[in-house]
Amino acid sequence: MTLSHLNIAVPDVAQTRAFFETYFGFECTDVKGKDALAILMGKNGFILALSNFTKNQIPQYPSDFHVGMVVDTPEQVMETYTRMKADGVSLEHEPKTWGGRGTTSFYVLAPGNFLVEVLSVI
Repeated sequence: MTLSHLNIAVPDVAQTRAFFETYFGFECTDVKGKDALAILMGKNGFILALSNFTKNQIPQYPSDFHVGMVVDTPEQVMETYTRMKADGVSLEHEPKTWGGRGTTSFYVLAPGNFLVEVLSVI
């Protein structure tokens, strides 16, 4: 069995969609309603659905909930960080290499108020 898709409820579907298209190469394959649902396809075939069906609530995620975006090298982690920073994305911490885990990563708060971890496995 393979995890193939995830739906994340967000207050602004268009804004969150643009974030994933711009920084992670997702491609929007379908939009339903007036930004009630956007279906995004990742390069590896993973489907990310972004939704806001009710239009009257802002989803609240637990503080440790996050989505992981894996890149091939630590240099790509740094390139993504540098690009986001140049674009004015709020970033609290620079990428860090975690010796025990063998990863280089940083976290960013995505539009929609949930964390995204950008990481590479060394």
